[in-house]
Amino acid sequence: MTFEECRLLIPEYLAGQLPAAEKAAFEAQLETNAELRIELEELRAVWDGLKLLPEEEPSAELRARFYRRLSEVNRERRQSFRGEFAWWKPGLSGLVRQAAIAILLFGLGIFAGRMNWDSHTQAQDIAEMRTQVQSLRSIVALSLLDRQSATSRLEGVAWSSRVERPDSQLLAALLRALNHDANVNVRLSSLDALEKFSGNPEVRKAMVDSIPMQESPLVQIALIDVLVHARDNTALTELKKLTNDQDLNIAVRQRARWGVERLSAN
Repeated sequence: MTFEECRLLIPEYLAGQLPAAEKAAFEAQLETNAELRIELEELRAVWDGLKLLPEEEPSAELRARFYRRLSEVNRERRQSFRGEFAWWKPGLSGLVRQAAIAILLFGLGIFAGRMNWDSHTQAQDIAEMRTQVQSLRSIVALSLLDRQSATSRLEGVAWSSRVERPDSQLLAALLRALNHDANVNVRLSSLDALEKFSGNPEVRKAMVDSIPMQESPLVQIALIDVLVHARDNTALTELKKLTNDQDLNIAVRQRARWGVERLSAN
């Protein structure tokens, strides 16, 4: 069994659904391959998070339709080993997409199977499903933001952007990425994600507090732009400090001066 084949078997291994022979081969690979062990533990966090979502109770007919579709997906996955389905990507990124697609299909099946319910029940059902989808996105985002790979953390930020009303845990994770991530691109992406919630006074305050923590000119300028766009006059004190810091990048000082002028005019 190759390493790539093992990676694709991680969900079935976590679910306890591997046949004995495949399980033995998977665990043998696990003993010798540190990268596979990391993939397993990181996906386990996502897997455990999915268990927190409330379970739906589909009808027998709906369940049959879902498993028929799942069988088709499994056949496509097997065919991907022959290179016929390039979109079905290996690795944790692909596995997260696979889980999201399966859940989306299941959710759509539930919705279709309940279309003959009265309108009030349909509205409640849609609201509940939307809440569950948001919860799933938040769980995936938090799991990916905690990974060692910068690429995975960037994907985690992207998932967080799909959450309409993030809870305090997800906002805190984005702020940690903004203030402490070693990768500048992750910091910039986190700032872009947080800008969506700049209407929240606590988020704006956290971004103002972030100004003296930043060392990258790119992040400093982007942060100034976000706060000016949010018309947050509480940032004036920190921006004035930047304009007077002679050790600072000249482009940052100029942008800070522009920010002071704009905010002072409000």
